[in-house]
Amino acid sequence: MSLSEHLESTLEHALPSLSHFCELIDLNWIETSLHQTGKASIRRRKLPAEHVVWLVLGLALFRNQPISYVVEQLKLVFGTTDYCVPSAAVQARQRLGREPLAALFSLISQAWFDESQQQYSTFQGLSVCAVDGVVWSMPLTKENFNHFGSSKGKTAVAPYPQVRATCLVNTNTHEIIDAQIGSMDQGELTLANQLSPPAQSITLFDRAYFSADFLIGWQTRGESSHWLMRAKDNLRYDIIKRNSPHDFHIRMPISARAKKLNPALGDYWEARLIEVEQAGKIRRYITSLLDSKTYPLIALAKLYAPI
Repeated sequence: MSLSEHLESTLEHALPSLSHFCELIDLNWIETSLHQTGKASIRRRKLPAEHVVWLVLGLALFRNQPISYVVEQLKLVFGTTDYCVPSAAVQARQRLGREPLAALFSLISQAWFDESQQQYSTFQGLSVCAVDGVVWSMPLTKENFNHFGSSKGKTAVAPYPQVRATCLVNTNTHEIIDAQIGSMDQGELTLANQLSPPAQSITLFDRAYFSADFLIGWQTRGESSHWLMRAKDNLRYDIIKRNSPHDFHIRMPISARAKKLNPALGDYWEARLIEVEQAGKIRRYITSLLDSKTYPLIALAKLYAPI
């Protein structure tokens, strides 16, 4: 199932009330995110900052419901009796801004990722992640069109605004570890370049992410942050060392265009190329994991697809 399908399924499996979701989030995380970003409420409002955070979460969880429904859920959760009109809720959400929510997302994703590491096996000590992209349609407004744009085909432009997201996902739990959202004139690779991989991890990419600059950067962005992807059919390389008849340490040329964009790149970069038979066909993969004894080729290939 793709990332977009997983996200779409959240509507089908929505929790019956906001109180059920509240049990999953430590209230201290919300308080911390508000203080970190200077958004904690100084004076009491009908909707203080911590309640507005829950409002935004509720609007996402119950996005097929009107805002009045979510406000009613807040009243049930926090035991408030004051009536807050939907327009006041919208204003409160605008006052809050995006920064506390970004900080809260980081706190939650890190805590849940650490918890999952205790429950699931790793690949030779490396947590297994994947990067995937998704495009959403947005409400048809002039502001959304101007800010986000829309996809362009050979002969036409999509008649509605769209937004692109690239996400780093825990393959065991399918939880999103990190995400970047941008306009349609930003490619998946541009957004992926802003993701932060966990330490001691291996991330699965599809071939659209093949870029010397990007993959070298991914390796250096975190401690022991490795990657694995299918090799392109027209991959250019020289063999430095043969680990086995189907396992090679290789070097690949870096294009003049890539060096122009990033002068710090050299003339070549190195990786490991493996060949395995899957579904009756020979599949080739490249990876930053050079140690063929610690990371056998069959085990590596199974991370990407069953053999």
